[in-house]
Amino acid sequence: NHARSFEQDYSKFEAANAQVLGVSVDLGRANNAFAGTHGFSFPLLSDTERVTAKAYGVLYDDPKDSVLFRRAKRSWFVIDKEGFIRYAMTTDPGEFDKNDEVLQVLSELK
Repeated sequence: NHARSFEQDYSKFEAANAQVLGVSVDLGRANNAFAGTHGFSFPLLSDTERVTAKAYGVLYDDPKDSVLFRRAKRSWFVIDKEGFIRYAMTTDPGEFDKNDEVLQVLSELK
């Protein structure tokens, strides 16, 4: 799971002076339960209206999911202190662990 991967590397993100936020289109109570079960050190925010996912261009139609048809792709963004996106990566479901790439970008921003 992507979020668990971030948790495993959380100390590396802290050392890079980065703030980690998870955003999901799932319901807030589901996100809270998931985050609690895995003991995440970072917030897992809910975007049920898909405003953030749409703004970042990561929505897609999932024909296998008739209840929540519009899903969000697995994505990573590094946003600098001025609010500029310095890194963006979107992957297909099932692809994991881009943390090394994200940490490299963070080290280059110092």
